[in-house]
Amino acid sequence: MGKEKQGGLSDRLLSLRHRLHESLSLGLKYDNEQEAKWVCIDASIESQTLKRMDAFLNSLSLSLSRHPLIQASISKIIIALTGILKSHNTASLNHAIEVTSKLVFIIQTGIRDYPTLEMIASLSHLLSLNRIPPTRKSSCLTALSTILTNMSSVSGKNHRKIKDILETNSIVVCISHFLKEIECFTEAVVLLRTVVLGWPALRFRVWKDDSMMKVLGENCDNSLILISTNVLKVLSSLALCSHGVKKMIENKALFSKIIKCMGKSSPVEVRIESLILFRHLVRFEEVTSTVRDANCESIIEAITDAMALSNGVPLILEACRTASVLTCTDGPHHLQLWAHDIDAIFVDIIFRRCSNKQSLLCNKEILEVDQHVWDILGFLVAYLPRQFHPKATGEFCRLDDLISFACSWALNVVERSRSISSDMLHMEEPVCRALLLMLLAPCNYISQKSRSILSVLFKTCYDPLSQLVARVLSSLQSISAGVVPTSQAITDMVMLGCLSTFPQYQTLILERNGLNILLDLIKGRLESDIPVDREKLMPYLKKIYVGIRCCSKQFEDWRGADLPLFYALVCLSQLIEISNDATQDSTNSPFQCILSNDHIGEGPKSYCAYILSLFGFYGIRSDFGRKIGKVFDMKELADRRFILSDGYLLDVHGAILAARCPNLVPRNVEALSNKKTIVKMSERVDREALDKILGYVYSGFTEMNDLDEGCLKKVKVLTSNCGLESLSQMLNKEWPKWGSRGPHFDLTRALGPDGYPFSDVILEAKSSKQLACNYSSCHLCTRHVHSHRVILCASCEYMRALFSSGMNDSFSNIIKVPTGWEALVKLTEFFYRGKIPQVNPDCHWKSLTQEEKLSELIAYTELSSLAEYWLLEGIAEDILSYMLSLLSHGVTDEEVIIEVIRFAYGLGQHRIVEMGVTNLAPIYNKLRISGYIAETGDEVAEMLRVEHVRLL
Repeated sequence: MGKEKQGGLSDRLLSLRHRLHESLSLGLKYDNEQEAKWVCIDASIESQTLKRMDAFLNSLSLSLSRHPLIQASISKIIIALTGILKSHNTASLNHAIEVTSKLVFIIQTGIRDYPTLEMIASLSHLLSLNRIPPTRKSSCLTALSTILTNMSSVSGKNHRKIKDILETNSIVVCISHFLKEIECFTEAVVLLRTVVLGWPALRFRVWKDDSMMKVLGENCDNSLILISTNVLKVLSSLALCSHGVKKMIENKALFSKIIKCMGKSSPVEVRIESLILFRHLVRFEEVTSTVRDANCESIIEAITDAMALSNGVPLILEACRTASVLTCTDGPHHLQLWAHDIDAIFVDIIFRRCSNKQSLLCNKEILEVDQHVWDILGFLVAYLPRQFHPKATGEFCRLDDLISFACSWALNVVERSRSISSDMLHMEEPVCRALLLMLLAPCNYISQKSRSILSVLFKTCYDPLSQLVARVLSSLQSISAGVVPTSQAITDMVMLGCLSTFPQYQTLILERNGLNILLDLIKGRLESDIPVDREKLMPYLKKIYVGIRCCSKQFEDWRGADLPLFYALVCLSQLIEISNDATQDSTNSPFQCILSNDHIGEGPKSYCAYILSLFGFYGIRSDFGRKIGKVFDMKELADRRFILSDGYLLDVHGAILAARCPNLVPRNVEALSNKKTIVKMSERVDREALDKILGYVYSGFTEMNDLDEGCLKKVKVLTSNCGLESLSQMLNKEWPKWGSRGPHFDLTRALGPDGYPFSDVILEAKSSKQLACNYSSCHLCTRHVHSHRVILCASCEYMRALFSSGMNDSFSNIIKVPTGWEALVKLTEFFYRGKIPQVNPDCHWKSLTQEEKLSELIAYTELSSLAEYWLLEGIAEDILSYMLSLLSHGVTDEEVIIEVIRFAYGLGQHRIVEMGVTNLAPIYNKLRISGYIAETGDEVAEMLRVEHVRLL
């Protein structure tokens, strides 16, 4: 290669560099700040410069490209190429695209070290104008894709600037056009994958484009592996957005193709990508449950076939990751997995892999497979029915082997006297967690088997167990004081949960003040601003989702976002009933606080409800429940009369019963002349028991401390007959079922068919649009809601005053609400749920048209105005907090914000006007030049000007 000079650069390379710089000097010009730009329009100079770039790049390698002299040359090449890519000379443009492709291929990730924003802008602009010669389209797409792939990891300002460049040049629309051209289809798909994976904010532009989604759906099972895998990657990224999932689920043919791609007849690469896509889809439980159930057998067959492979770890790992997400929720897929001998597959994986500990530690993928196996097993046993019994092969039961292995591992944790590697520590938590779920399992066989094996193993370990309890309680005190828990601390908490299920170890924990330590921890976690979820502690969980999640409407972890809180409640639930020191005062406050917190998961809420039930408190105290509970005494609105066997009369409200306890609404009844319907109760219905149940039905909460055993037994029987499953579980002191919903209170069911027979008033929106009613007996064509006076009275003082006023409107069956339809829908939600629904500035919001956004914001403004006249408590503040983010410039177009300001000003909603003015003030000059300021009116225009001056 010639004599080496200047730090390893050859004479030839230095000569090429010198000639290159001669050509670059003819076109690069520097401004006063010494920033270079390519300003040459001479085609011959462009051609010569590109040829010398080509020759120079042909002599480079990745290692040489990191030399300081070479890096300086590359910086100038990028500036020159950025300018030449804007050339109108076809030959120069062709050559520049090829040189750009070569450059980004050579320097690879090093592209991040150079000023590439202008190059990205030039390439994007070329694609948007469709000026690329047909022979260079693929090269241009590939070059941009390569640059974006390497730039997707940058953060902050540059990442946002790239997004703005891509949006300005409508890159998604451009790609949509290129997807229609066969010769560059693959490159277009790769670029699309790069864009949606690296810049989630652009996903909505893909899933809202029906033609593009159709093309992607048609090619997800393309016979060319490169095409099908990249299409599946695009769909996987879209599935990280809840709204993208909904769009895909609407296409049943697409979902069937995805399931087919998961099967063993597909190539390994396709199976891997389809498994990733599928698990991105199934995390949105409310969207996918019906589709999943319909394809259950095919899905399980595809997953178990992949998991049962003896080699091919990447495919096995993706199958395990997918099964881990799938088994989080209940459904027929659980029993299907057992039917496909999932326990035998697990035994094969674990014992084959773990027979050699060294290989387990050396291969991270094998370790991760084992971690997911224990997660899956934990979910499977948590959802098993009580009478389940595993299959046995001869004298062997594979599930018994798994239980024994988990118990043995727990023994190792107890006897651990020295620190271990982080990998093995991360292995302990999934195994111990699975064991805890076995001990708490509703299935008698599994809970008894695990308890039996663990009792035998722990019989000779009192001292190590005592040391473990002391260590864990000391750790809990540190966490209460603000120390962030480690993965080892969480594993120890799980072990404490296991021990707390055994009476002999419950005493050991209580003797060391365990109850008060747990209570202090719970109170401390409620005050903490740093939740500790499982994904933060267990690195392998971060790999489940490939990409950044957005629009987080996904199925939440049942344990909630704070593991210490959840496991503290699990431990406490086992200890508190046998503790002589436990008092109602020490438990009531934090648990009701947890139940009423919307940001805490259903698991902690379920355990709180269980703990409170031990002290005679059932359900959740809520402001909305208290409001509705008061109408129990409003007998003038009652439309049902219960007659008990002793002659006791009880007037109730059918709408509330239909919403909360339909079994108390019999069909074959008599009607009184005053429109009350008589319901003769069975002689087995006790008056006191019925009163307690109705208290729970009306308010979502009841106390039963004062009941004797005989009456409590009657309440249990009546609760079971009424179908109040949640209350029945609490009364029977059943441990919370994994995945069950905690106590909640709303009346939205009354808005459906169950509540329609009890509707006695119609809320009619101010709208000129006609809409046929869903109920055949209703002939009203305007937009309206069938409502119930009793619920309106409880939720709104204005309505209560109106119905009791004796005026003509109080007897009318139709109340005209002075708002549009969208506002009426939100208002009805408030009446029946106690909260105004929130619209988030997410992908769905961005996908709306200006008219649709304006409609939503107008609805909030109308409600804010109505709240003042109808005395709707709490609505105005909630609306202001919702609108604060929606009225931000960049989230909503300024034209829409100006229209909202004008509308709010007309209604006298000055706080909304001020909010909009504050958000628009920074772009006052732009609005003034465009003429938008003049449209706002003199007073609003002056407010904008004053706020703009204040910001200067």
